[in-house]
Amino acid sequence: MPTTVKGIVATAKGEPVELTDIVIPDPGPGEVIVDVKSCGVCHTDFHYREGGIGDDFPYLLGHESAGIVAEIGEGVTNVDVGDFVILNWRAICGECRACKRGEPWYCFDTHNATQKMTLTDGTELEAALGIGSFAEKTLVAAGQCTKVDEADPAVVGLLGCGIMAGIGAAINTGEVTRGDSVAVIGCGGVGSAAVAGAHLAGASPIIAVDFDERKLDAARELGATDTICSKGMSEDELVAAVQELTGGFGADVVIDAVGRPETWRQAFYARVWPAPSCSSACRPRRWS
Repeated sequence: MPTTVKGIVATAKGEPVELTDIVIPDPGPGEVIVDVKSCGVCHTDFHYREGGIGDDFPYLLGHESAGIVAEIGEGVTNVDVGDFVILNWRAICGECRACKRGEPWYCFDTHNATQKMTLTDGTELEAALGIGSFAEKTLVAAGQCTKVDEADPAVVGLLGCGIMAGIGAAINTGEVTRGDSVAVIGCGGVGSAAVAGAHLAGASPIIAVDFDERKLDAARELGATDTICSKGMSEDELVAAVQELTGGFGADVVIDAVGRPETWRQAFYARVWPAPSCSSACRPRRWS
């Protein structure tokens, strides 16, 4: 029987979000209902509200979450009722070329729940990043649930978004390896996780860049070997500072965890660049 719960909904571009009743349908084949125990406030939810991701309003916000499986649909075998799970953006297919190569982050056929959650008048809701967990319960594809040992939901829920994005940017996309020099621009949740990912991969130096000294202090605790406070710096000055910390070469891998045109350009120019006479084998390294 469908369940009515409270959820946070963005009804229109730029309008205040609303705490309202939403309807969760019974789980269908391959679907799961999760009792949400924590939900992080991610900047992506703000982008949804501002229309920066799409205009398919109304949106049920929230995606950085952990909770307890409450109900399962037909054919679900990876989780059981009562399991403690982290929610992830997409369920991977497990069958495409990327999945079979052990690179599920490149899956060609990710999916979410088939059914839609709705408002009480039947209006279908678009779930943020296919999750929609600013609610007491949410409906997701079973493959979006990763079972973990029980822990503080507010802590492990971060694994479903910021930590996964940052560590993945360093290890999977940036392909950071031992001895690489890495610069991370922006040390919020994603950037700090990228610093940690670079540290796990054995990178050195790891240069954290931000205009907030508190964030730089946290980055040092997570593995940054050097920090740059960019407050008041021009783009050229920041690039020069990264080059100075890497022996004049620039960083092997630069991760932009801000996503603004200025930081994108800084990431682009702070990479290793070859001398004009270098062969194609010496082309610039990676950036994320």
